[in-house]
Parts: sequence; C-alpha cells; structure tokens
Amino acid sequence: MSTAKKGRSRQLWYWISLRMIGLALMAILVVGAGMWLRFFWWETKLRNALPKEILQELKLLETDHVANAERLREIYGQYLYGDYFTPEVLHADLLWFSGLVLIALPLIIGGGIWVSLRLSRQLSVVAIAARHIAGGDFRSRASIIPDAPAALHHLIADFNHMAERLERHERELQASSAAIAHELRTPLTAAKGRLQGLIDGVFEASPQQLSTIMRQLDQLNRLIDDLYLLSLATAGQLVLIPSSFALKPLMEERVVWAAPRLQQHPMKIVIDCPDDVLLNADRDRLGQVVSILIDNALRYAATGDYLALRATRQGTKVLIDVEDAGPGFAPEHIERVCDRFWRAEHSRSRHAGGSGLGLSVAVAICQAHGGQLSVHNRGTGGGRIHIELPA
Repeated sequence: MSTAKKGRSRQLWYWISLRMIGLALMAILVVGAGMWLRFFWWETKLRNALPKEILQELKLLETDHVANAERLREIYGQYLYGDYFTPEVLHADLLWFSGLVLIALPLIIGGGIWVSLRLSRQLSVVAIAARHIAGGDFRSRASIIPDAPAALHHLIADFNHMAERLERHERELQASSAAIAHELRTPLTAAKGRLQGLIDGVFEASPQQLSTIMRQLDQLNRLIDDLYLLSLATAGQLVLIPSSFALKPLMEERVVWAAPRLQQHPMKIVIDCPDDVLLNADRDRLGQVVSILIDNALRYAATGDYLALRATRQGTKVLIDVEDAGPGFAPEHIERVCDRFWRAEHSRSRHAGGSGLGLSVAVAICQAHGGQLSVHNRGTGGGRIHIELPA
C-alpha cells in the first residue's frame, strides 16, 4: 500500500474515532454533570435544614479544614452525610442516574446515526456505482457527497480513476479484436497479392518488387512485436535489463538512426540535455521510446519544421520532453491519443504507415520503469510529450 493510501486510511480512522470518542465524552459529561447537580441539590437541602447555630459553626469551621477536621467530621456525620448511604438515598440516586442515562442515550444514538449516515451515504453511492460497473457499465461514476469525510473524497477519486481505467481497457478490448485483424490483414494481403503476381508472372521478380514485399512483411513483424510487448506489459511480465547510462548520447544516437527520414523534412533538431543526466534503466527500451516519439513527430508534425528533445533531472526524477511545432493535439483527443489502435484521422495515419500502437508502447515501457508519459499542447503551438522516470 502506498504512503498516500495509508495516510487516507489513517484520516478515515481518525475521523471515525474522533467522533466516537466525542459521543462517549458527551455521554459521560451529561451523566457526570447530572450527578453533580443531584449531589449539590441534596447537600444544599441538608444545609438549609441545619439548626441555625450549627450552620454558623459549620461555616466558621470550614474556613480551616485542617485545624478543625475532627469537629467537622462530627458535624458531617451527624447532620449531613451520615444518612447518605441509607437505602432511601441510594435508591433516589439510582433513579436519578437511570434518568440521566435515559437522557444521554438519545444523544448517543442520534450522534451515532448522524456519523453513520455521513459515512453510509457516500459508501452507498460507491456501492451503487460498483454494481453498475460489475454489470458491465464502465461509464458509471460515484459522485461526491459534500458533507462526507475528506478521506472518503479521496476514496471516490481513486474509485472513479479505477472506473476510468476499466472503461479505457474495455474500450480497447472491444476495438482490439477488429483492429488487430484489420492491421494484420492489410500488410499480409498486400504481400500475398504481390507474391501471387510474381507467381502468375504479372510482376517481374525484380529487386524492387521483392523490397516492397519485404517492407510489407517488416510492417507486419513490427505490429506483431508491438502487440507482444503490450501483452507482456499488461501482464506485468515485460523483462527489463537495467543499466546506468547517460541520457544525452542515447538521444543523439536515436536522432542519427532517424537521419534518413529527418533528411526528407527540413526540421530543425534541438537536443537540450546536460551531460550529467544519468538513468538507471533498460537503455534499449528507453531508446525505443525516444525513437517512437521522433517517429510520431515525423508522421504528424513535420509541417512544423521543429523538433526538440529536452531532459533534466529534478530531485529523484528525470524529466524528458519531446516538443514539436506541428498542429498539436485536439483538446478532445488528448485523453485518447495513447489508446491502442486509436487514431484521430484514420486515413492520414494509415497513409503515414502508423498502426496506432506507437504511443501505447511508449506508455507501457515508461510504466514498466515506474514512470509515466503524458500528452500536452505547447502554449506557443505544437505538441509536447512529457515523460517522468525515476533516476
């Protein structure tokens, strides 16, 4: 359990305990105050019934209890407290005490109902939403009851976050079967058609034709590799081989790898990373993330003529930003751009050669390292993909 979740549990425990203790103290206060009033009334009644000379002597003696202790005990025993433990007085005290308990009980019951209602109303909302989700309605969310404890507000936020993730996974699952079949069939059908053309003599078995078939098979292979990586990451079985390395050379290496495609676009490349930014991670997998983000910028932001790879260390984290000057992300699409097979413009993505898995793979690799990837728009135009990784 994370520190934040433990803190929330303690907050809820503290909230409940404080109110239960308050109810108990209130009951004790009511009974104690009532018994004190009962004794005060009884003593006042006895003192008023004392003979005048005894009352005057008692007041004088009570100015110095220590010096007059013996005489005071005589007067107390004879005139005031001697009959205190008689059955009549004890019976009256018992009746008084029972009446006070009967007065305190509604306070305790009412307070307990008030506390339980504040808890149960919020928990009932969660239970109803949970039943809807269990029935397959992953769009269901739990609303926040204003007077519920703050710790339960955190519970609602966590529950709704869980529901959002379940809805996202369900949406991906529903789309994946058809999408996988389509994405696999496209390059496979194209390669099969060209091979059939070679067999039938429609095409000449030239290096160009064979290269085209190889590219289609490579596309198919990349898609299968991406799907395999995502399945491993989802199952928590993605194997990482961590090592300590400098981040800047990795960025420079991946830019060099993308040089043939970069030369096709007059993009200005900026690498802003101090030499002392080090990571302890799987170098190949993080290199794969950098390549995916460069490829994503080349596909959809090449018109911006600008691509920047920035990194810095902040405390125990390494922050990486990949920025471009392209059209950016539509606000309504930002939450979905990392979904598997999702495309804002299907025809453009497929024409560009994208399968809709690149950012999903990048997210999975970052999460496997204990980090996160998020998508934003730059204030000056263009998109920004932000990565946080533990150093």
